[in-house]
Amino acid sequence: MPSVEPKYSSDRGVASVRHDEHIVQTCIPLLLHPDEQVQRQATLLLLTLYGTHAFTLLRRRLSDEKPQVRREAEQALRVLGRQSGHPVDFRPFRGMHIECLGTLRVYIGNQEILSHEWAQSNVSRAGRRKVQAVLAYLVHRGRGGASADEIRAAVWGDGGATGALGRTMTALRQTIEHFGGTSMAESLLISSNQRYILTPDAYTTDVRSFEHTIRVAEQTEHDRDLAAAAPVYRHACDLYGGPYLAGVDMLADEIEERRTELLNAYLNALERLAEYAYQQGDDEQCLALCHRGIRFDPTDERLTLWMLRCYARQRNESEIARVFRRYLRALAAPPDQGDAVVRWMRLRSGTHNEAVDITT
Repeated sequence: MPSVEPKYSSDRGVASVRHDEHIVQTCIPLLLHPDEQVQRQATLLLLTLYGTHAFTLLRRRLSDEKPQVRREAEQALRVLGRQSGHPVDFRPFRGMHIECLGTLRVYIGNQEILSHEWAQSNVSRAGRRKVQAVLAYLVHRGRGGASADEIRAAVWGDGGATGALGRTMTALRQTIEHFGGTSMAESLLISSNQRYILTPDAYTTDVRSFEHTIRVAEQTEHDRDLAAAAPVYRHACDLYGGPYLAGVDMLADEIEERRTELLNAYLNALERLAEYAYQQGDDEQCLALCHRGIRFDPTDERLTLWMLRCYARQRNESEIARVFRRYLRALAAPPDQGDAVVRWMRLRSGTHNEAVDITT
């Protein structure tokens, strides 16, 4: 798969947070509804979309400046806990949330750490981008953490200086302390047995939410049908803000592998939604979904096929030809005989021979 990273809005992280806030705000009146059945449905929706992260989203509202917002959030938490059976923490959320899909964004509580704010809290004078890269790499490595040598190789290259890593780790700790306090820094950033660990239980990420939602969507489709799974697939696609850790300066091959894995999950979700839209006769929606995915991978066979099917249903021969030419140009080499797009074009032309021109 070619590495194609289209431009995406620098406001995508903010949009993702606002998307979550909108869903939670919509669900709060349902949680506070006197009908127990309505409460159960709202609980099911939130836990399906977010898992236990739904509690975190509500806890963020406990620190809102408006008393009514705080009261409603507390009441909603009580209902969510009662209906789900999960224990509830009624303290305002003070943890860290990290967005890795698209531009790296870090939030402590309800506040995003902006670029100039990383610099303000960094008395060790380590480079801002290196501090963010080390944080991102530790998030990527998860519970196992990474050794000093692994971090230097990923962030500075094999020749990374020992002193630079020490300054950068100090700057990262200072930044967390500045926004979240000493106890948060101590619980988040651990150094043990010559390994550095960013404790996964002490922060949340959009990647976890995305993958959880994908799993729920796939299970829903398996247990029920595509119609039931479509809203969950749609939510998963809304959570995908762009390539994994895009714009973060790292040299590790494992980052690219993870980036491809998450992109493939996103493209698969788009394909399921495109099929559903096509089944409903909504060619406009189907084409829009396909275009979203084609921006990232113009060689995706499944999305290209749904575009061709839509234009065939519309009898739009010029668009069929244009889509096919674009697909061929995007391929790094001439397509093989098993290529699904070429096979579709040949079947449509009523021949299996050279009637379909596969040159560009």
